[in-house]
Amino acid sequence: AILELPRQLTSTLPGYGWKPPDDLHIKINTDAAVRLDDGNAGLGGVARSSSGFKGAWCKPIPGVTDPLIAEALALKEGVLLATLRGYTHVIMETECLEAVNLWNSRYTDRSVISPILDEIGELALSFTSFTVQHVMRSANGPAHLCAKRACTLSVTKSWLDSTPPFLIRSLLADCSASTFVE
Repeated sequence: AILELPRQLTSTLPGYGWKPPDDLHIKINTDAAVRLDDGNAGLGGVARSSSGFKGAWCKPIPGVTDPLIAEALALKEGVLLATLRGYTHVIMETECLEAVNLWNSRYTDRSVISPILDEIGELALSFTSFTVQHVMRSANGPAHLCAKRACTLSVTKSWLDSTPPFLIRSLLADCSASTFVE
């Protein structure tokens, strides 16, 4: 019943909702889901600008069961999307604080995801500006839905410039303006 409340009767706590980037930036939220029962992970992400939805993807990763590795791979997929789309000002968001901390200390700390972080760093050299930041889980809903969906797929699916139906409700919940869905 709580999901069916009229929008005007609901509110997001300050600081806990998704915030659109400024006009120059593309914000890419990523997430990973791991299914231990079948030994697979799913990666997902959503790219948005200040003017709206730019793309989403769901990518299954067979054989990956480590959540940190899956989260790092999801970040890398987001950076690959940004590179292929020609974005120059990129903000990556993930709810995995450990991945963000390891990104920020990548020159001094070594971890199991160091090779993935090195690849991200190399890809990010093509951007004018690039940051990786933590976001609360409550502000990462659409990326989480993509990751969960990826666990059920056998091939990668992507949507560029058109919103997949399974994300519409989550995207609308993220933002009071309807400009984030088509």
